[in-house]
Amino acid sequence: MRRKDREVRDIKQIIEIIDKCSVIHLGMVDDGMPYVVPLNFGYEQQGDSIVLYFHSASEGRKIDILKKDPRVFFQMEYSYGLNVGNAGVPCTYSWDYECVMGSGRVEFIDDFLEKERAFNILLNHLGKTELQYNYPSEMLMKTCVCRVCSSDIVGKRSG
Repeated sequence: MRRKDREVRDIKQIIEIIDKCSVIHLGMVDDGMPYVVPLNFGYEQQGDSIVLYFHSASEGRKIDILKKDPRVFFQMEYSYGLNVGNAGVPCTYSWDYECVMGSGRVEFIDDFLEKERAFNILLNHLGKTELQYNYPSEMLMKTCVCRVCSSDIVGKRSG
């Protein structure tokens, strides 16, 4: 990262940023071309690593790509808004934000109990709750649930 003064490496500060984010941008490579999709997500911390969870339909372009090449890069951000700086000098305008980036490999979760656990992690993150739900087995069977473990996660603050 060029601006080391904006870099965030402390896992506690990274978690604080992730807690504010509700959408992750998942980057993949499809036959040499980049492909990025926005997804809702949940996460848990495991030591200095972050485990991300997301779900989708069991088929489609994203799933086809991930089955061929499970390597991914992800990015998420929380935006505070425009910082006007000096109103008469447009070059002093900036955007205040915090973001997190990292990489990993997608793992497909097949076990029903692990899928249920992943869904609860996802809903708890998005809903800012600690409720535990039970899911119909037919829903779990037809839904693709994935996990990405990342230990190269880094954050950035601007503003």
